[in-house]
Amino acid sequence: MPLRTSEAFVLKTYKLAEVDKICVFLTRSFGKVRGVARGARKLKSIYGASLEPFTKVSLTFFEKEGRELVSIKTCDILASYFGQASDVEIVTQLSYLFELLDEFLPEHEPNEKLYRLVEAVLDAIGGAGRGEPVVREEVEALARYFEVWLLRLSGFFPDLKSCAICGSAFSPQQSLWLAGDGTPQCEKCSGGRGERVAPNVRSVFLKMFGSHPVAFSKAAGDAAELARIKEINHQLIRRCIERDVRSYGVLKQLDSKT
Repeated sequence: MPLRTSEAFVLKTYKLAEVDKICVFLTRSFGKVRGVARGARKLKSIYGASLEPFTKVSLTFFEKEGRELVSIKTCDILASYFGQASDVEIVTQLSYLFELLDEFLPEHEPNEKLYRLVEAVLDAIGGAGRGEPVVREEVEALARYFEVWLLRLSGFFPDLKSCAICGSAFSPQQSLWLAGDGTPQCEKCSGGRGERVAPNVRSVFLKMFGSHPVAFSKAAGDAAELARIKEINHQLIRRCIERDVRSYGVLKQLDSKT
């Protein structure tokens, strides 16, 4: 059994038998990995708090050919975002983003750009380098940024530059429509049917592609634009995985209370 070592983020964990855990990691070197942590639920586990979700770790594991689950040897904390757990909204947003990762990512396919996206967004949510926590509006903006980039890096975000039917370029003042399969179309080709993307909303999408998450969260646009982007992202995500992720419903409940 070869020994593997990589930086990783803990996406989620499950109970296994009486004292073990199944853990899902996004690793930098090996992509998404599922593994068994023996004795992880014991009171004096060697893993300590390193297997908590929202934790960046140095992971070492054994991988045996033909087995879906790897065997976790060591897991040491490099950074923890679990300190944000006192904020219900941040925890819910993180749970939602990590659930999206688990849904979108295939097993054992490394993606350096996506790993760096996760790292940058988590650092932004944690207020890294700024000495102050993010506010609610910034967390919303970062969640939208993450959704768009996850879709883009996975190959599912539409090209907002030109109509997929006639090939004409969209001007900055022009609306576009997303068809049922997510392809962008001009008004003439779409007949005005589908998800309309207004010029100001398209501008925010394009801003995401040229901005670091911290910079975007500070100048993301107004709440109505972000709400519209959330609706559009939701439809694109549902087309990809053919259902809602479970934590999306919790987010909607939180939104209704604010």
